[in-house]
Amino acid sequence: MNSLSALQEGSDADPAVLGYEEARALAADPRMEVRQRVAALSVAPPEVLYYLAQDAETAVRLAVAANPGAPAKANLRLADDADESVRAALAAKVADLQRTGLLPPGARAASITFDVLDRLSRDRLTAVRAAVADGLKDVTAVDPSLVRRLARDVEILVAAPILEFSPILDDQDLLDIIRENAVAGALAAIARRAYVGAEVTEAIVASGDARAVTHLLYNAGSQLQEHTLDSLISSADREPDWQLPLARRAELPEPSVRRLAEMVADHVLARLMERGDLTPEATERLREVVNNRLDQRLTDGPGALPSPYAAEAEERFAPLLVRAREMQVRGELTEGQLMVSLLTDHVDDLVAGLAVLADQPVRVVLEILASQSPRAVAALARAAGVSARFGLELQVKLGRIAHEVALKPLPDGGHPVTETETAWQIEMYAER
Repeated sequence: MNSLSALQEGSDADPAVLGYEEARALAADPRMEVRQRVAALSVAPPEVLYYLAQDAETAVRLAVAANPGAPAKANLRLADDADESVRAALAAKVADLQRTGLLPPGARAASITFDVLDRLSRDRLTAVRAAVADGLKDVTAVDPSLVRRLARDVEILVAAPILEFSPILDDQDLLDIIRENAVAGALAAIARRAYVGAEVTEAIVASGDARAVTHLLYNAGSQLQEHTLDSLISSADREPDWQLPLARRAELPEPSVRRLAEMVADHVLARLMERGDLTPEATERLREVVNNRLDQRLTDGPGALPSPYAAEAEERFAPLLVRAREMQVRGELTEGQLMVSLLTDHVDDLVAGLAVLADQPVRVVLEILASQSPRAVAALARAAGVSARFGLELQVKLGRIAHEVALKPLPDGGHPVTETETAWQIEMYAER
């Protein structure tokens, strides 16, 4: 059976080569399924793929948009496609080609590719711009003006990947964005960068964005000066979320240890006691604090997640669960919406959404997150029907699990826990 017959008859085997005449005949086939298969073939002649980029059927154009072998001119035509799914697929593909360096050769193709990315980065659809931003977040060989525009996007889904990862943004860019503070969650994304210089760190602290400061304190790559740490310790009694990461900071000055110990919650005090880098004198001062407090219990602040068994947890989440269920009925409780809640630190909304999607009590979700177990949080993500990629975000940003031990998506993008283990993990926490 030749390539023409195989494609016409729907054979599962794609041809290694496809001649121009064969491809042209297939591109004119009245059956949409045949044209769609040709449009998805990287070995199809560029002229044919360009022709199919104008097909009346969305499925055919979508196949061209996702095809890494499509010529630059076909991509340019599809950048203005009327269908949003086509533009989103194109954005993901072209950004990936830019990242991997597998762009079509030649100066003209490179110029057209830049034009495609530029158009898609201005697209009215958030998902399209977000696909561009995610694909370019760690790329160095891309126009800086495009990256800086994405970093200032009005939607955090678009801005966050660039703000958190892009090596193109320098300290001055970051300082400018902090001063502008145009979109909720922008400062938190900057605070999560692998390295945050002292000037940027101080600007985040000075902004008064408590949640961004929390991310900063958890980030071992943030450069916190001693006077900045002292200032944060002075405010830690009003910001309980800062206490635990402050206790973990390696550069915490020894005179500050006692000040911190006298105000923090008991579980934070226990973490301070566990530090192995304190002098015997500092350890003894900590013991004095413990002896003085004994039965004292400091409660977590309003910005922190409650204990899974706290009496107020059920009351606190009741209206949020009602809203999440209503959103689910309307089809609005999506992974994208959960990501926005995560990036903007609307933690309660996120927990309620996960509980509804996973069909579990809030207590179970809270206990899984508090466990800091990579497998448990990954199982929660799978049970909630979100992607493994978002599951990794949940582990690191909500479960406070170190990136190096967090469970990554499988090579094919699948979940790192099986369906059986997911059921077992959820059941284990549900039975407590």
